[in-house]
Amino acid sequence: MSLNPLRNDSDQLEKLAIRLSAMGGLVEHQLSSAISAFEKRDISLARQVIDGDKAVDDREVEIEQMVINLLESRRLSGRNLRQAIMAMKAANTLERVGDLAKNVAKRSLITSQDNAAETVASIVRMGRISLRQLHDVLNAVQERNPDIAVAVWGGDQEIDELFNSIFREILTTMSRDPSRISTGTHLAFVAKNFERIGDHATNIAERLYYSMTGDQLDNKRPKTDITSMTVITGKSEELQGEPQLS
Repeated sequence: MSLNPLRNDSDQLEKLAIRLSAMGGLVEHQLSSAISAFEKRDISLARQVIDGDKAVDDREVEIEQMVINLLESRRLSGRNLRQAIMAMKAANTLERVGDLAKNVAKRSLITSQDNAAETVASIVRMGRISLRQLHDVLNAVQERNPDIAVAVWGGDQEIDELFNSIFREILTTMSRDPSRISTGTHLAFVAKNFERIGDHATNIAERLYYSMTGDQLDNKRPKTDITSMTVITGKSEELQGEPQLS
């Protein structure tokens, strides 16, 4: 007796959702570990995060192949088609989050040798906010809940504002003490990685919302990261231009 091809596609979509959820859990663990390694100056944990990145890459390849197999069936349409495309794009975004977590871990190997407790505490707070954003959007994907996706999409401003504050603090420190430039640069990149992770969480939220509703979220989401317009003039920093929408 032959299998119902539509039922088979439904089964494959469910397996795809399970694989995406597993990948999300792995990336969330990687990010959590990277934050802990950075905060506690734990070199061993940082190396574990770096070594664990290949597993994330492998999950992305697996999900991409599953989606390609589904698309080759030429039977998907409507929400099922959007769901498959969303899974592939979300997996790609999660792979980037994994790369950012690995980058945080790599820079932790350097910043662990310096004493910048106050700045580190602020960056850790930022990292935990980005982790919360990622956790929430992964829950939205698992529950297929567009309302949670909207909440994540609109919650990126807190990370941006904290990043602006941290970036100013780092620039001020470097301008006053040139010996802090090397460490300050690494700290700024760690903070930027967390800011990017927040952006990636909102991107997944946008894709989930479209997959569930067929509608696009307003693409003029307020973006309050103004560090690209910050310049150092002597011993102070100034802003040029106005915040842009992205």
